[in-house]
Amino acid sequence: MIYFMTKGHTWEHDVQTIIQVFYPNTHYYTTEQPVQEGITIESILQGEKAIAVFYENGIQKEQWEMLCQKGQSTEKEKKRVVKGSIYQLLKQKTAMRPQWGFITGVRPAKAVNELLDKGYTPQQCICYLTEGYDVTPKKAKLALDVAQSEREILSQNGGEDISLYVGIPFCPTRCLYCSFTSYPLTQYQSRVEQYLQALKKELAFLGEYAKNLQLKTVYVGGGTPTSLTEEQMKWLFEKMAEHFDLQKQGLEFTVEAGRADTITKGKLSVMKEYGVNRISINPQTMNQKTLHIIGREHTVEDVKKVYFQARELGHDNINMDLILGLPQETAEDVEQTMAEMEKLRPDSLTIHTLAVKRASRLKENFDLYTLTKAKEMEKMISIAFERAEAMGMKPYYMYRQKNMVGNFENVGYCMPHKQCVYNVQIMEEKQTILAAGAGASTKTVDFSQNRIERIFNVKSVEEYISRIDEMIERKRQGLYGLQKNMF
Repeated sequence: MIYFMTKGHTWEHDVQTIIQVFYPNTHYYTTEQPVQEGITIESILQGEKAIAVFYENGIQKEQWEMLCQKGQSTEKEKKRVVKGSIYQLLKQKTAMRPQWGFITGVRPAKAVNELLDKGYTPQQCICYLTEGYDVTPKKAKLALDVAQSEREILSQNGGEDISLYVGIPFCPTRCLYCSFTSYPLTQYQSRVEQYLQALKKELAFLGEYAKNLQLKTVYVGGGTPTSLTEEQMKWLFEKMAEHFDLQKQGLEFTVEAGRADTITKGKLSVMKEYGVNRISINPQTMNQKTLHIIGREHTVEDVKKVYFQARELGHDNINMDLILGLPQETAEDVEQTMAEMEKLRPDSLTIHTLAVKRASRLKENFDLYTLTKAKEMEKMISIAFERAEAMGMKPYYMYRQKNMVGNFENVGYCMPHKQCVYNVQIMEEKQTILAAGAGASTKTVDFSQNRIERIFNVKSVEEYISRIDEMIERKRQGLYGLQKNMF
């Protein structure tokens, strides 16, 4: 357990976020005075000076001070030095060197894009991250590369452009690391048809709302959308096609096919029939022992089989998701996985760093598994980057999460012209995204006021089914209330 206290400011969340970088996967509590057993960190703001103090068993051991930059005393700058003082204190105390410094946002490339919009040069962006936040030059360059790639896509945005997300929250089983809104089919099979009927009503409303807007991307995610039967999938696409032009020229239509044990030749054919032009087959690892540990019931050979079936049926834009740092995996295991990727030659790779989510089975049984240390994770990430680059891929989008092993990042790599436009839009928040399904979040962008609003659906499948009319009414009030300002 780590305790912390603040004086002169109320940014407890920012304080905890920095502490988590150095002491991940523990419990954090606020306190009014140093505890007599354990570690307490105090954060003090005095005018333009931030002070961080480290206590051990109630006794002060070390402290670090940081001043605001000369002539700057904005809230943003004060928050920066508050976080920076804690970061430098714990960096010294633990001898850890976090690659992202004390950047805590989930979208580093978005921050760089904002700087570029203000007229910063690429080198000034690098300096902003390395000198202002102690980001390593390598990570700063990654953020810049991603931002520049994203700008090519974002420059094509029109004021009436939208995307559509459709959530299918069912999975064959729940993977060890997963905390998403997903429901095992063994328990929820009887609810699938009811869920699809509710989804149909929400899609009908969204289709009516969007009839005069420009649909640019569609993303069917989950869960595991291919956990639906072939007939259910076809029915879903038919209902989507009644309200949205899925065959529209230039439309990016992605289905997260996900787990190999849910993918069949028939489902792949249905996807082609309805205009799906990008799919994601997600093995997470190509090591059989790890698949067993994380609760995947398919084999490495199953992954290869469905991949080649997809290619034979004409799917020419295939992404594959991988997770680095899975329990018991080593850098050599990552080498093996990347060697298999080189043989398959997917069009894009999404390289995730394991994040230990609070609601996952991994977190619930944390002591049963050996997780990757930061140095080993750094090596794994380097292997993935070098292999992706050797395949001709470049990074095109990126995001970070809490409780990531080693405080690293998730990066999407792709071959030329194979970016997932939807991924860029959802990261950069420059386009309205309509979302349907349990746990889905509609995000509206009000360009006139540079404001983002979110309209949430309930996460529970049962509640989504029983409260679908309420979900639609939420959207009616939210979307039509904002429409006059948005476009």
